[in-house]
Amino acid sequence: MDLSKLSGEALLDYYEQHHPDKDYASVVSLLTYTLTPQKAFDMIKRIVRENKKLVAVYPGVPGLDPDTSKMEFVGSIIDGGLYICPSN
Repeated sequence: MDLSKLSGEALLDYYEQHHPDKDYASVVSLLTYTLTPQKAFDMIKRIVRENKKLVAVYPGVPGLDPDTSKMEFVGSIIDGGLYICPSN
């Protein structure tokens, strides 16, 4: 499936309902809590187009507190923040 051809709304649905990595799907679902629906649609399209990835960061929690200096802050989530980083 060519994800770059899907609308933002269809992309969010794909990640939340059908993506095989359920951990990543749960991170993507945080977009709708951080941004308005239209901004979330635009953001997920950009992330797919630029081959980037969303990361949930929880300061002070080992393993969930990476260096964010080269990441783009998207918005606040409960106890942390949502960031965009290069996909490795």
